[in-house]
Amino acid sequence: MNSDQKKWGKSDHLTYLEIRPEAYKDTSKILQKNLVCSNCDHTVTTVSQRIEIWACHEYTFGNLGYPVRLGCFLEAPGCIGVENISHGYSWFKGYAWQIQLCQNCYFQLGWKYMSPENSFFGLIFGALEEQDPEAEQTIDTE
Repeated sequence: MNSDQKKWGKSDHLTYLEIRPEAYKDTSKILQKNLVCSNCDHTVTTVSQRIEIWACHEYTFGNLGYPVRLGCFLEAPGCIGVENISHGYSWFKGYAWQIQLCQNCYFQLGWKYMSPENSFFGLIFGALEEQDPEAEQTIDTE
C-alpha cells in the first residue's frame, strides 16, 4: 500500500467530523475553518460548504481494495477538474464525475459529481487538513 492509499482512508485528523451537524449553528468558529490541501496547504474549501447527499456527509468506498473516505461539499474553489467527465462506474448513482486536483500542487483531492439537478464535490478526507482562518499565511508587501 503506497502513502496516498493510506491517506485516502484516514479521517481522524478532521475535528469538524466529531460535531453533530445540528450543533453547527452554535459553533460558528468551526464553520469558518478552512480545509486545505494536505500536500501544500492551499485552501480548498471551508467547513461551511459541508453538505449532505442522500442524508449523509461522509462516505466510505472501496478502491482497488483500499478504503476511500470522503465528504460532500457544495463548493471547492481550490480544486481544478482534469480529464474527461465520466458517466460510468460512479460511486453516486445518477452522477457523472470528474477527477479534482489541488489548483496549486496538482495533488488529487477527490471528484466533482454532476447530475442534471445538481453538483457537489466528494473530497478525500486524507487529502485535507483543517486550518483556522487566522492561521492563513499573508504576504508582507512592505
